[in-house]
Amino acid sequence: MVRTALSGAIVALVAAVLAVVGSSIGITTLWPLLLAAAIGLATASGSTIGRLAAFVSGAVLGAVVFAIQAGFLPQSTAATLALVVLGVALVTGVGIISSGHLPMWAGLAGYAAFNGLYAPIFADTPTQFLAQAPVTLAALLLSAAFGGAAAMVVDVLAGPEAQSSSTASPAPGSPTINHGELV
Repeated sequence: MVRTALSGAIVALVAAVLAVVGSSIGITTLWPLLLAAAIGLATASGSTIGRLAAFVSGAVLGAVVFAIQAGFLPQSTAATLALVVLGVALVTGVGIISSGHLPMWAGLAGYAAFNGLYAPIFADTPTQFLAQAPVTLAALLLSAAFGGAAAMVVDVLAGPEAQSSSTASPAPGSPTINHGELV
């Protein structure tokens, strides 16, 4: 939980800095930052269903953050700053509350995916949130459902041992650990 909280704080800090100064260096959207953070935090943690649930929760939280902006905040750097920090805090909170069953990195990936899809649409027509955001979220979740189904099929076909083993093989002649026993 400490690593998740620390990760969330660092990601929020970097995102906040870029929200303020990003446009001066050509960064016009923050979703690549969130996606890169998610990939950087990625581990084989959690079950496939937990990772998918975290992805979905992140995407839904992305829609919630845009709803807050559309309904209550002006289009400004300060609003963007507040909303990025809020979004990362919410995703971090889900990771903490779930005790890692819904990994933060997967939630950030979902948040970033919705943000990446919807931010340009929102920038062009912010008053059309109620018509456009649900369609964008539905398209994202439908696409994710196919990816999730594929991942579950892989889990079934590969079996539980493939999920827990690493892709690297031990050096020839070195001992390996198999279910807690030295082999």
